[in-house]
Formats: sequence, C-alpha cells, structure tokens
Amino acid sequence: MKRDLPSGASFAPEEIEFHGPDGVLTGYLYLPKGRRPLACIVNNHGSDLHPGSRQVSCPQIAALMTSWGYGFFFPHRRGYGRSSGTPLKQAVWAPLGSKEYDEQITERLDEECEDLQAAVAYLRGRAEIDPNRIALSGVSRGGIVSLLAASLDPTVACCASFSGGARQWSSHPKLRAKMRRAATTMAQPFFLAQAGNDFDLAASKDLAGALRAAGKTFTHRVYPAWGATESEGHGFGSTGSLVWGPDLHAFLASSL
Repeated sequence: MKRDLPSGASFAPEEIEFHGPDGVLTGYLYLPKGRRPLACIVNNHGSDLHPGSRQVSCPQIAALMTSWGYGFFFPHRRGYGRSSGTPLKQAVWAPLGSKEYDEQITERLDEECEDLQAAVAYLRGRAEIDPNRIALSGVSRGGIVSLLAASLDPTVACCASFSGGARQWSSHPKLRAKMRRAATTMAQPFFLAQAGNDFDLAASKDLAGALRAAGKTFTHRVYPAWGATESEGHGFGSTGSLVWGPDLHAFLASSL
C-alpha cells in the first residue's frame, strides 16, 4: 500500500458550502496535486459529529486517501457539525431499541441520503473531479447512509461501510430490512468491514450473506479486536487505517 506523501502536500481543506434540500450544508474538500480529473471519496461521518464540534474535516483519513491520489470530500449532513438543519437528537428522540426509534431513524436516514446525493451532485460540478469515479464511504451511521445512497444512485462507482448498523441491527427490524434491501439491489462493488469487538458482528455478516446469495460483488472483512472496548472497536473505521488500509486501497484500485 502506497503511503508516500506527495511533495508539498497540504492537509488544510477547502471549506465548501453547497445546497441540500433542507438548507445550506458545509463540507471539506481535499485535492492532492497531480493529474486531473481525480477520482474522489465522499467520506460520511457518524452520529457523533455534533453541532459545534471542533473536529470537522477528518484530516486523519483525508491524508491517507490523498496519498493514494484520490480527492476526499467530508460533507456535514443536515443538523450535524457546521451544517444547518434539525439536529439528530431532535429528529430521533426515542430510546435505542424501541419501535419508535426504528421508525424515526429510517425516516431520518432517508433525509440524510438526500444530503449525500446533494454532496455527490456538487462534486460532479467540480472540474477537478471525474464524475464517473466517485465512491461513498463511511463509519457507523455514515456507513449506513453510504450504503443507502449508493443503492439509489447506480452511477456511484463503489461503496465502503465500516460498522454500519452495528448498534441498531438486532433491535430494529425496519432499519435492518432497509439495509438488506439496499445491499441486494445495489449494482456497485461493496466493501464492508468491522472489528471483532464491535457492538454486533451480525450487521456485516448478515449483509455479506445476503450479498452472496444475490450474486453481488463484495469484499467482507472482520478484523481482530481493536482496542479494549466495544466503543473502540466500533470506531475502528476512523482510527484503524493502519490495519484496514491495504484492503481498502486494493478495493478502491479495482473499483474506481
């Protein structure tokens, strides 16, 4: 896996404002030097990007992706980080595990998919980006929305999900069915991964089984435990690039 950083590399992104269906959204775009137009990874945050957060642009993953020669876009969906809109806790107020949560989270994810589609549309208007070589990726909630959005847009080249649905899988049948339906209807290559000490390994294992039965192109990895707790394992997609990087790099190289 290539890790050499280009001469004069910068890890300060361009802050972008673009329009979603529910208001102005903010995103952070990293563009490595070199040949144009670029393939670009749209990386989608989890539910922990709270309004007013000081961590806004994901430079730790951007540095890796740009070292591979890809553009990297980190959009904030509605109500998260620096984007306008209803915050998650106001839209999904029911307790985790309840029927009401299942209803609320599936409705909210439909809205967040619209924001991600707006982010992809914005990128396709940038001269530096190849509109046919855009990938979606994400961790936790971002992994779910990446999967759902990819199933709605067959022109997206591929999709990667780390720990998508791990906290919700066992107790939320409506969301579980929605994710299975998206995985088995999407046309693109799909990379799904978890650490062995994530909250629930069934999230990726069940999806892998459904993908296999449907004859889809996919890569499934369950890596060794990451850290000492389930929470650390759940964050593997954000912090474990030294481990998963070679596999994702190979997947992107073959899919973009």
